[in-house]
Amino acid sequence: FVTPGEDLCCPVCQEVFRDPVLLSCSHSFCKDCLKRWWRERPTHKCPVCKRRSSKDNPPLNLALKNLCESFLQERDQRASEALCSLHSEKLKLFCLDHQQPVCLVCCASEKHTNHRFRPIDEAAQQHKKELQETLEPLKEKLKVCEEVQVKFDQTAEHIKVQARHTERQIKEQFKKLHQFLAEEEETRLAALREEEEQKSGMMKEKMEALNREINWSLQIPATRNGVFHI
Repeated sequence: FVTPGEDLCCPVCQEVFRDPVLLSCSHSFCKDCLKRWWRERPTHKCPVCKRRSSKDNPPLNLALKNLCESFLQERDQRASEALCSLHSEKLKLFCLDHQQPVCLVCCASEKHTNHRFRPIDEAAQQHKKELQETLEPLKEKLKVCEEVQVKFDQTAEHIKVQARHTERQIKEQFKKLHQFLAEEEETRLAALREEEEQKSGMMKEKMEALNREINWSLQIPATRNGVFHI
């Protein structure tokens, strides 16, 4: 498998360049990587050498772009060509006995004597068909699970809405209760103050009456003494 060199990798994402742009300091970066880098920083500096870029929209590095695209195309092409690990030949047949792809050299080897072979494309189609048949009930189960998940999500949302509604009702009820208790407290305190004033007034009147009676009692002997002397 072909691996890219450092010259073909973006210093930010460490992947093969995608739409590389060239800064005035000669460093190149993926266009999107550079945009994200500058979006998170107040000044438009190079992520490598930290020099300020003279352009807010640096030009496309066309030569590097073509080189990277050629490399990616070659890598994908090589990856699609499956080769035998023993003989480095293309895997064109499928051994039904070993259930594995083989090359023409493997087919003639002692290891596969009297084995049954099919063209790899034909075997792939057969396995694809079997896989689809196996997947059908799983798809049905997945569909049922998704429907149940939707119902669960709807139920969960209904529970949330109901809980918020009940919460508002509880708050309103307690608000009214607090208001009622405050009014009841004020009423009872006012009645207590009125009762206190009434009782204090009655005690005051009784004290005044007692004082008058005491004063009157003290005045009688003095009068009598005065009459006796005369």
